[in-house]
Amino acid sequence: MTDFRIKKTDDVITKSFVDLVIENGFDNVTVKDIALRSLISRKTFYLHYDDKFALTDAILQDILTWLDETLEKRRLLINQGVVLSNAISKLEPELRQLLTCWRRPINAIMTIPQAKMRLMDGLKDILGRHLQAAFKHPESDLEINVIGGMMLGMIEYYLQINDFPSGEELKQLSSSIRLILGE
Repeated sequence: MTDFRIKKTDDVITKSFVDLVIENGFDNVTVKDIALRSLISRKTFYLHYDDKFALTDAILQDILTWLDETLEKRRLLINQGVVLSNAISKLEPELRQLLTCWRRPINAIMTIPQAKMRLMDGLKDILGRHLQAAFKHPESDLEINVIGGMMLGMIEYYLQINDFPSGEELKQLSSSIRLILGE
C-alpha cells in the first residue's frame, strides 16, 4: 500500500503539472516550475518521476485505466440488458468522476500532440478489447472507429458542457442513432 504522504505529493505534482500545461503549454513547463507550484524541491519531484515526460505518461496511464474500468462496468450493464439511458444513470458516479477528477488532466493531455495520440491509441485498444468481449462476433475496424467516435464524442461533450445530458437529450440521441441505422 502506498504511503499517504507519497500519494498526497503525487496528487500535488499532478495538479500543478496539469495547471501549468493548461496555462503555459507543455513545451513551456519545466520541472522547476512544477516543483515551485507544488511547493516541493526538484529532488522530491525526481523521487517521484524521472522527468515531465514520465509524469505525462503516468497521468495518461491513469486516464486509460479509469476509462478501462468504466467501460468494463458499461460492458457488464450491456450484458445485463441495460439500455443506454438507464446505463447512464447507473454510471453516474463514474461520469461525475469524469467531470470532477479527470476533466483538467484530459484537457491537458489533449494539448500535448504525442500524448493525445497515445491517449487515442490507448482508447482504441481498450475499446477493441471491450467490444470483442461484448460482441458475439469479431469486432471490425468500422465498429471500433464508429463506436469509439461516439464514446469519445460523449466524453468531449461532458468535458465541454461540464454536465450530463438530460434524459430528453439521451432519448433524442438514441432515436437519431436508430434513424441513421435504419431501425
